[in-house]
Amino acid sequence: MIYLDNAATTSMYKECLSIYEEYACINYFNPSALYAQSIKPNQVVNNARKTIAANIGCLYNEIYFTASGSEGDNLALFSTIKQKKGKVLISDTEHAAIYNSAMHLKDMGYEVICIPVDAYGRVIIEEYKKLLSKDVVLVSCIHVCNETGAINPISDISKLAKAANPSCIIHSDGVQAFGKIPVNVKALGVDLYTMSSHKIHGPKGVGAIYIKSTVHPRTFIYGGGQESNIRSATENVPGIASFEKACQITFNNLTKSHGISKKIQKYIVDFINKNISDCIINTNLDQSSPYIISFSLKNVRGEGIVHSLESKDIVIGTGSACSAKKGLKRIPVALNLDPSYFDGMLRISFDPTINQTDLDYALNELTKVIDKERELLQK
Repeated sequence: MIYLDNAATTSMYKECLSIYEEYACINYFNPSALYAQSIKPNQVVNNARKTIAANIGCLYNEIYFTASGSEGDNLALFSTIKQKKGKVLISDTEHAAIYNSAMHLKDMGYEVICIPVDAYGRVIIEEYKKLLSKDVVLVSCIHVCNETGAINPISDISKLAKAANPSCIIHSDGVQAFGKIPVNVKALGVDLYTMSSHKIHGPKGVGAIYIKSTVHPRTFIYGGGQESNIRSATENVPGIASFEKACQITFNNLTKSHGISKKIQKYIVDFINKNISDCIINTNLDQSSPYIISFSLKNVRGEGIVHSLESKDIVIGTGSACSAKKGLKRIPVALNLDPSYFDGMLRISFDPTINQTDLDYALNELTKVIDKERELLQK
């Protein structure tokens, strides 16, 4: 199989599997228990905090483990706002975990406003400035757009919001940025930053969130008081330990992988521009993560393309796996696409280890499938 949907999920590093097995089957003890066997699992959890913290420029006690990126996003929006009313700003191309949470905040009485983005999914700063005021209590802006790969200027977004209201909470969904581009949460100026394991070849079911030490969120999950009483639950030691290993491998290769991926990204875009007509590239190569390419086809159903390629053992995506089944038009509308391109939005997201032969085969088959789909539509 040629897998080109790594923004949805990744295969777990083989090195993580033995670690997972050790803490699931051998040192499986509860790290919060008082007996001696719990000491090692407890140390493993804290070492993982230190590894993640070292790679994003924060203190280890500012890292909290979650069960997913979506949980981290929910925690950020529902446990940090102190005011009972006010404005909440989110970018127009947020992941569904933020967008749907924000819509719930709207139901609760907050004024929720979407920040306009450009044709590539990047926040338009001048438009953002117009929305800022002392009434803005929370801003959540995705660091790397999961749909188009656009990198948002989080540092500027944070500074402007804090200037308008120093007590405003700043959150960024960093799920597609963590392990893909350099991240320093202090430099970004955020109060909270969400991460996920399965996007960087770690296991599913574990994530992390950076919470600035001056931010004191309300309890999100009640129970035994784990994670400083913010989200109780027995620690997922196998997942956390494997997540740490994935971090070590990923960050050790960050610069090399980034350079290789930029070349692959350009190669794919050049191929699409040369071989596929009536196609709009939704990814700006100069302001994007190098691992994602979004493009839209005119009067073509992206879902049909995906299934046709699937029959050839090639996997690409129609966008976020969390919303692809719902047929939502929210992202194409945000990008100001012509309606004739709405159904044809596709996403290629790859790992830098893909070989040239597989890539060429996949791209050539993509072209054939699109041509065939268009022939059928014309009949």
